[in-house]
Parts: sequence; structure tokens; C-alpha cells
Amino acid sequence: MVEALAGASEDEVAAALSSAGASRLRPSAPTVSPRTPLPEPGSVAGIVSEVEWV
Repeated sequence: MVEALAGASEDEVAAALSSAGASRLRPSAPTVSPRTPLPEPGSVAGIVSEVEWV
């Protein structure tokens, strides 16, 4: 099937795949939400962080 669709346009490939039973709409990739960068260690003297492993 790949060889038969090698020279086809995107619309032709979509039509062939949908007629073969493939779903027409592909889910879009999840969007990456922007993150606020953390300050460099030691850059802010007023922040104290402690972790206790239990």
C-alpha cells in the first residue's frame, strides 16, 4: 500500500486511508505549557528550602 501511495498527494492519501477504514482526524499533539524558570541556586538569599526524606 505504501508503494501505491508514494506519488499521491496528501488529499489522495487521506482519501485512500479513510476508505480503508482509518479515521480521518488525527488527535493533535499535546501543547507544552511554558514554565517559569527557577532562580539560580544562591541568587536569592531570602529563600530557604529543606527536604526531609521519610
